[in-house]
Amino acid sequence: MATIHIKLEHPTNGGTTPCNGTIRFTPIHRYNRGNTVIVPKPFETNLTNGEANVNVIESDHTGCWAITELPGTPQEHTRYVQIPTTSETLEYTDLIDVNPSTLLPAALTAGPLLQIALAADAQAALAYSRTHPETLVLYSEEESINAMAATVSEIAAVRTAAQTQANHATGAARTAVDAAEAATQNLQHIEDTAKQIGVMAGAIIDAAGNNGETSPSTGQPQDAPVQEDPAAGKGEE
Repeated sequence: MATIHIKLEHPTNGGTTPCNGTIRFTPIHRYNRGNTVIVPKPFETNLTNGEANVNVIESDHTGCWAITELPGTPQEHTRYVQIPTTSETLEYTDLIDVNPSTLLPAALTAGPLLQIALAADAQAALAYSRTHPETLVLYSEEESINAMAATVSEIAAVRTAAQTQANHATGAARTAVDAAEAATQNLQHIEDTAKQIGVMAGAIIDAAGNNGETSPSTGQPQDAPVQEDPAAGKGEE
């Protein structure tokens, strides 16, 4: 049950003055409230200094209330409103006016018809809404869930493939590093062997130089021929 605060004033010279009179409340339709039948019988409440607080049972979507201001006077006016379920105090001016025949908000009665379109999924609904902002787009929640699940599955497959490629690339990189290390070791071994060969060749050259022999009488090598004096061996005449 909601509490409705009503305040009525009428204009006077220099301002406004609180209204005196009554407010009438009438359920428009007979409807059920739980196991209770609500019959459309009106009741009235008096204004005090132009104001009144009225406790009113809520109306469901099959009914509404007719609130008549100052009945029986030239200022009589009737509003058809729905009363929501709340424990708070509602301002009379905040209640939503409805059409008593259709129970639709009065603001929609003279407006354009609601356009509704169906879409396959949420993505299609979003695309359609962007080009048709005045249309209410409905879509299947199940189809959207299936599309989302398929997208997640595709993402998981792509991630798995990327991980596999990354593992292959890591293995290739490790193989390349191992090959580079082996090549470095082989090069170092070759350099060490070359150094050893160089040392041995130097030792051989030094040994060959030290073993060369010379003649003790002529200072020439032993295998050099001795030159003879052409006059030697001729007798005197």
